[in-house]
Amino acid sequence: MKKNRLFLATLTLAATLSAQNSYQIDITKVRTDVMRGHLDLGGRSVNGDTIGVNSFYIERNGKPIIPVIGEFHFSRYPHQYWDEELKKLKAGGISVVATYAFWNMHEPKEGVFNWSGDYDVRRFVELCRKNGLDVLMRIGPFAHGEIRSGGLPDWLYGRPIEVRTNDAGYLFYANRLYQEIGKQLRGLMFKDGGPVIGVQIENEYQHSAAPWGISYMDAPRERTVGRRDNKITQDGVGINNAGNEFADVGRDHMKTLKQLAIKAGLVTPIYTATGWGRATIIEKGSIPVMAGYAYPFWSKGTDPSPFYTYKDIQQKPDYSPVSYDVNLYPSMAAELGTGMANIYSRRPHVLGESFLPMMVRTVGSGTNGLGFYMYHGGTTPSVGNFFFAEGWGLHNKSYDYQAPIGEFGQMSKGFYSLKLINYFLSAFGNELAPLHTILPVGSDTIKPTNTTTLRYAVRGDGEKGFLFMHNFQDHIAISELKGLKVDIATKSGSVSFPETGTFTLKTGASAIFPFNLNMDGVEVRMATVQPFFRFTNQGKRYNVLVSIDGIAPEMVLKGKVKVTGSGMKTFTRNGNTVVAFPIGKIGEMQINGVSFLVLPWEQALNAYLVGKENQHLVISKSVVLDGEKISLICKNGEAVDVAVYPSVKEISATSAVVKKTVAPLPNMTQRTISIPTVEPKLQLVQADDRHFVLKAPDMDWSKVNDVFVTFDYRGDRALCMMNGELQTDNLYSSQPWTIGLKRYSDALKTNEMYFYFMPMAKDAPYLSYLDKEVIPDFGNKKEFLEIKKPVISVEYKVEITWK
Repeated sequence: MKKNRLFLATLTLAATLSAQNSYQIDITKVRTDVMRGHLDLGGRSVNGDTIGVNSFYIERNGKPIIPVIGEFHFSRYPHQYWDEELKKLKAGGISVVATYAFWNMHEPKEGVFNWSGDYDVRRFVELCRKNGLDVLMRIGPFAHGEIRSGGLPDWLYGRPIEVRTNDAGYLFYANRLYQEIGKQLRGLMFKDGGPVIGVQIENEYQHSAAPWGISYMDAPRERTVGRRDNKITQDGVGINNAGNEFADVGRDHMKTLKQLAIKAGLVTPIYTATGWGRATIIEKGSIPVMAGYAYPFWSKGTDPSPFYTYKDIQQKPDYSPVSYDVNLYPSMAAELGTGMANIYSRRPHVLGESFLPMMVRTVGSGTNGLGFYMYHGGTTPSVGNFFFAEGWGLHNKSYDYQAPIGEFGQMSKGFYSLKLINYFLSAFGNELAPLHTILPVGSDTIKPTNTTTLRYAVRGDGEKGFLFMHNFQDHIAISELKGLKVDIATKSGSVSFPETGTFTLKTGASAIFPFNLNMDGVEVRMATVQPFFRFTNQGKRYNVLVSIDGIAPEMVLKGKVKVTGSGMKTFTRNGNTVVAFPIGKIGEMQINGVSFLVLPWEQALNAYLVGKENQHLVISKSVVLDGEKISLICKNGEAVDVAVYPSVKEISATSAVVKKTVAPLPNMTQRTISIPTVEPKLQLVQADDRHFVLKAPDMDWSKVNDVFVTFDYRGDRALCMMNGELQTDNLYSSQPWTIGLKRYSDALKTNEMYFYFMPMAKDAPYLSYLDKEVIPDFGNKKEFLEIKKPVISVEYKVEITWK
């Protein structure tokens, strides 16, 4: 009897373990309805191009698209380098640049506008057009963006008007601002054939505000809102469960602002407005944009966020409840926290590894617009030591934001992984956008702290679609998930991932796998490789896919298909053709004139798409910029391998030595490019335990692209001063501090640069936000400061051509 009970218990345990690793989802009853013609959005250009908006997605020239939006504030970066930085956004897979016109920077003195130099919005938008990037112009009047008074000019303060309302005095000034922006952007609207496809009206209206910059120590914060709205306004992004008793007048104000924008010539097919936390939108006249910040500085604590668990994000937006009917609008997550600012008392360290899993979760949950805030960091302008930054514990100058592209144009780890989803959305958005999210039964019970259950969802139409999954959660430890299998019930039968055996989803990993998908005429039953991008060269179609560590890379093609190629094996299973690709190596196959290239994960991180008509894939650890000429951005003059696919006859480079090397495939050309090193003529001297002095009067900047100084220190904060003015600053948040010197090249000819470090206090309020391994052992000491030897690195730009 005991043996029987033991046997039954063993069977029960085995069944339980099996149930934890085997997952089933039925997509046969998915909704597919789309409402059209009900929104006051959309438009046609003089060239005949069209943009339309329905209840679920955006269309361009009648085809569904998913825009990939990268936030880059032109006024926070030197205008001399805008072109190169925009090329970096394009290299990262960005299709739309979102940027602010901060009112207080453009009209610091009443009636006197400044649109020159770093404030030249027209020049910035023209460069976006030159680089093939669309623009979402955020025109305020209120912006926030960690800018002083949220962008409202100081001269508005104290006047007998109610800001951010329909007060006649406020509308007079807001209209004048809009008219000025309209003049600057004349001829650049989408309707005129220009790149400006969208305008955001206001920001976080009737949800959030900034404090007025004119205030007093210990005084209550006076927010930049009308007194009526003060009781419903909060600091930062959050949830509003209290409701909005002023919603009617709020909607009227937003409608009024849109009318003023249109009268100013800011006519675009898309208008957006903040949608989260009951923020007020323009009803049927704007797309409500959503947000997700897993590492916010405005809330205390480091609890795991809900932004890594799947949901139907259109029906249940993040930071719900919302003020609008969710069935009328597409979901557009335009402010996903790829990074975060810090304040003195709270310093979240945003892991670059966190970026991609959040995006996979958000797209899998149904968003049809993906936006990153920030995508490119910068430095907030100042006049002398009068700062346009918000203050209140934030950096006075730095707006690095721990973004994919940092304050000085340097790439972080998150830049490379985000390319995988950015390129995917650009290439496969037309197939993905109409597909609705289907969640497994019980998914709503999965909490952020549950690290043993697979997090996944499907976007499909009942027959075809994509499987989305990831294994990441902020602020807690995650282990790899082993022995996994996912069965999807479609209208034509079940599809299993994988078809035989199981897979492992490693810690931090994510995957997007297609099923029942037609890829350029090739019927793919299922694949355990992730679609990356597609392109055309000499009239031939190429599809690039990515293999995921821990998952055997296979493509199952419907029926018996003739396959050729290299680095792969084929066999038949259940009447279908199975193509097995090598693990950790590049594989290629051709079917009916269509090529499929499978890249291992690490090589995919270094892959770029370049060209317009005859496009190529370029793989290099250098950053590859596409323009009139193709450029490589690399550091320290190291020899870098460059692979071009499909193959070319020869590769040449300016000011570099090119050596032939063996490519991993016959249809790929590979070369090693050796860049001559330049010894930077600068001196960096440690004056004492807290100060460094930099001198570079004889530096030849013509032979380098930039020079970076990196301080690996542990302390409270660090500042960079020159000519008596603060250049940038750093609130220590577990990471080294890097400063680019290129922008200071002229000033360094006659000025010294000073770096000043302050020690960390034993009772500092931010210690719980730091990575455990960097928190010092204070012992009996009350403060701690450690500065390792600074590292100087040289960045080069090399132009390459091929034929």
